[in-house]
Amino acid sequence: MGQPSFTQGSRTATPAARDAQPLARRLLLDAIVLGGLADALLRKGLGLGFFIWLLAVAVTFTHFLLRRRDRLTREQGAWLGAALFFGAAFVWRDSEALLFYDFLAIFVAAALLGATSSRASAMRSILGQRVRDLAQAVVRTIQNGVVGIFYALHASAVGEGVHSWREGRARTIVRATLLALPLVLVFGALFSAADPVFGSLFSLPKLDLGNVVSHVVITGIAAWIVGGWLYGALLDERSVRRVRDGMPITLTSLDVTIVLGCLVGLFGLFVAVQLGWLFGGERLVESTTGLSYAQYARRGFFELVMVSLLVLPVLLGTRAAIQADDATAIRRHRVLALPLLVLIGGVMASALGRMALYVHYYGLSTDRLFASVFMGWLAVVFAWYGLTVLRGRAHDFAAGMTITGFATLAVLNLANPEALVARANIVRGTTAMQIADSVDVGNRSAVPVDLFYLTYRLNGDAADQVVGALVAQPISPASSASRIEEVKARCDAVRGLFRRWGAGPIESEAWREASDWRLWNVGAWRASAAVRANERALRTVTCWDASGETAFGDREARAPRAGEQWYVKPKSDSDPH
Repeated sequence: MGQPSFTQGSRTATPAARDAQPLARRLLLDAIVLGGLADALLRKGLGLGFFIWLLAVAVTFTHFLLRRRDRLTREQGAWLGAALFFGAAFVWRDSEALLFYDFLAIFVAAALLGATSSRASAMRSILGQRVRDLAQAVVRTIQNGVVGIFYALHASAVGEGVHSWREGRARTIVRATLLALPLVLVFGALFSAADPVFGSLFSLPKLDLGNVVSHVVITGIAAWIVGGWLYGALLDERSVRRVRDGMPITLTSLDVTIVLGCLVGLFGLFVAVQLGWLFGGERLVESTTGLSYAQYARRGFFELVMVSLLVLPVLLGTRAAIQADDATAIRRHRVLALPLLVLIGGVMASALGRMALYVHYYGLSTDRLFASVFMGWLAVVFAWYGLTVLRGRAHDFAAGMTITGFATLAVLNLANPEALVARANIVRGTTAMQIADSVDVGNRSAVPVDLFYLTYRLNGDAADQVVGALVAQPISPASSASRIEEVKARCDAVRGLFRRWGAGPIESEAWREASDWRLWNVGAWRASAAVRANERALRTVTCWDASGETAFGDREARAPRAGEQWYVKPKSDSDPH
């Protein structure tokens, strides 16, 4: 027998739907509250306010999970904790590049939390899942964020809800209000024209329509996305189709031999060439390519990162395209995948060697650091591929790849990458100048440390290192041409620090806006504290004009002389990568 239903007009509602109505309605109300909270906390940027908002979302999720008569499993708690950990990074770190990856981690953690808590999904843990299953969870989250709110609205309006809306008191109140409103406006306007005193009482407040619209839009978008995600994770009963095994095409043993065999040959040839420049050095590179060592390193690294990244889906895709009962093709895939993994290790070693040259000639940047860390994580993933997929444990691969990815990003947050970049560049510049002095290079003109990059491209996490470098004595010898350029760069860096982090009379409007508590983070606070604590020492940093070196504070105290140019920003030596 089918499940009994209760007819209300033209709509029917099952007992399950009736039970879901109050939860769906409460979910919509909470989504609107979270949307308003997002407008209040996030409209100017992400910082402390973002973490508070994530905490509110986490509390709402846990509350609905308990109302659904479920409990938070260990894995669900781990994903919720991961989202909050990377949300806390917005209070802790001030690196825009790092926080971008943290935001992606929050999204993936939310997707896996929703997938493991949804009754419509068969996934209760990522352990034993395939890569395509995890990808499906991410796609499902995007779908819920876009259209899930419609299902929530439908679940909240079926059965008795629709009947009560059509026939009950709510419909009468809305109808009467719509009739009374124009009458009140017309007669109120006439009374206002007749009596200015009454008009002052009846006048409508002046509103900035653009500001009102922006508040409504931010609130609506946040409520839309969060409401859809909450519904998909907690109340959605629509079954999720598991991605079927296999691929649109089927590969045989011959197909695998040709595809992977060609890649093995190509990769083997490339690695053999890399051995040549590795042992032949700069002379071999210049004689065969016409490029300097620096240009050679600059051209190759990011292309090799892309090669390494593309090999993984090729190996996974070709393995998935083999039928489960085709033992010959599976064995051939393992035989050819193993040397390909060894060769990709050689490609990655070549990429890291190029990066070492890259940093030697151009210095370290956050992009180069993140790319190197990503390459290291890929090496771990390939090793895990060999230990799982090639040993017949394919269902263990996706979980290990995901967990190591989250762990790598967590270590990056703990390591403070911007401080590492600043420290590495300062040490590099000091060492290079010491070596140049020991060999008596003569009239050098290059600035030893790219202070423009450290001051204007890095954020608050690096300020301690930059302040320390500026209050120290110049690196270049007084008799060299590089001394003038370094002194100019140091002077501009001091002014940049004062403008960004605020100190004394040149504290900027941008810094005052950044002091909004909703945008507060430890990195920016420490940067401001470091600049203010060392303000006197920073004002003694020398600048350069036609008369020679003079203190920064002395230059600020007087007007520039005729023909005198102050604070010319040096061109950054850093590569745009």
